[in-house]
Amino acid sequence: MKIQIDNKIIGEDSPCFIIAEIGINHNNDINIAKKMIDATVEAGCDAAKFQIFKGKLMYPKTAGTYETDGNILNIYDVMQKIELPEEWISELMAHCKKKNIIFLSSVSDIWSVDIMEKYGMSAYKLTSYDTTNIPLLEHTAKKNKPIIMSVGAAYMSEVDEAIRAIKKYNNNLMVMHCVTKYPAPLEYCNLNVLETLKLAYPDVVLGYSDHTENPIKAPVAAVVKGAKIIEKHITLDKNMKGADQRFAVNPEQLKQMVKAIREAERKIKNGEKIEVDEVVLGSSEKKPTEIEMYVRDFAYRSLFSSKDIKKGEKITKNNIEILRNGENKPGLSPKYYNLLVEKNYRAVRDVNEGNAITWDDLLQG
Repeated sequence: MKIQIDNKIIGEDSPCFIIAEIGINHNNDINIAKKMIDATVEAGCDAAKFQIFKGKLMYPKTAGTYETDGNILNIYDVMQKIELPEEWISELMAHCKKKNIIFLSSVSDIWSVDIMEKYGMSAYKLTSYDTTNIPLLEHTAKKNKPIIMSVGAAYMSEVDEAIRAIKKYNNNLMVMHCVTKYPAPLEYCNLNVLETLKLAYPDVVLGYSDHTENPIKAPVAAVVKGAKIIEKHITLDKNMKGADQRFAVNPEQLKQMVKAIREAERKIKNGEKIEVDEVVLGSSEKKPTEIEMYVRDFAYRSLFSSKDIKKGEKITKNNIEILRNGENKPGLSPKYYNLLVEKNYRAVRDVNEGNAITWDDLLQG
């Protein structure tokens, strides 16, 4: 299987496609963002990736607080403060083009997919937290652009449902194994999962999104296991403020990672032995690890009321939204969104804004 993004071919005998995840580590400073792009170019990466989202489409106001790097944060407020401004997009894309590196971005809602389509996005990255967000997967797939989908903290059944949803409309799919713990301990990488995914989905290009602090061990092992894409968070300085700085690699470590991946590829081509630290191989079973459950419960999505819904009121696109749970108990899976808005479902009791929607809100006992 081969997939093309801009001038790069990904898959089969092509070199590993290396993505530097800038994410939110630009700290809302476009000059820092450009310096980070320059660092990815200098390291020899193929793509620089950002994150595009609307804070109000990420969490309900009831989401509560999130603990990260020793800080307790009101997650609803934080997400709005770290949005990447739309006016940056064309400037960052132009800077990437000038530097001859591919601009990529994660998308987390239908708004961000449509915005990036407007700016001529060449491929879409879907986050692990949207593995079960079937409406978003289908909407993105219909853009008919290559899709890179991470599946951290997901069960195999959820991965299968996600792949089937996308492949109804789009065969240009790349799936990334990852562990949604920041940083992720080496012993939880479970890179043998790549073998499981390879066997189950031979027509999908596989990759690995690495959240360990070591720049070499897991990425190299993933390449040995057949990963054709490696993604890694980067920072200019681990001591900068921000939740994702500490576990990201600095520019020098990024260079080391790229060099190690290319050396591993050379050895594979020549049939030479590659030393792999077996601690990163772990289990071949695709399921959430115990260290991922906090983030899974907090950041996977459910159906929520986006405004007060009165008893007897019809469920519509105007009063429900697919949002991350936060500290709320999860509601109905996102896959029921279209069912609820297309059929004649009505609330059987008052539902306050920001409440997770359950069947008890819609069906009489």
